[in-house]
Amino acid sequence: MNRLGLLLACGLLLGACTVVDAGVGRGASSWTTHFDANAYASFGWPTNDNLLSLDIVGGPNSYTLVTGDIWRLLHLELGLLGAGIGIGPLQLGAGIGLYAPHAPGKIAGDNPFKG
Repeated sequence: MNRLGLLLACGLLLGACTVVDAGVGRGASSWTTHFDANAYASFGWPTNDNLLSLDIVGGPNSYTLVTGDIWRLLHLELGLLGAGIGIGPLQLGAGIGLYAPHAPGKIAGDNPFKG
């Protein structure tokens, strides 16, 4: 019984330290669609290499109020009359008036861990 408990504990502890890459988005063709009303929809991992970044009253787009990024996993942007959000490889944004969002740059290749 002790051996079974030790084997189970070792299996759980060793499994907790394993990095699993499911390969989501690998081989998917990158596409970007631009609409007339200052909007975008993009599929591709962003080029952000910083773990955490935050810009207040500034950013990559005109009339951006707040921009926040958590590595390549989450992108939030609030503009004067619009917003942009990115979750993993899916990026969406729309604005009217002076706020004109653009899709963030994408990494070359399909693996977000190699950059």
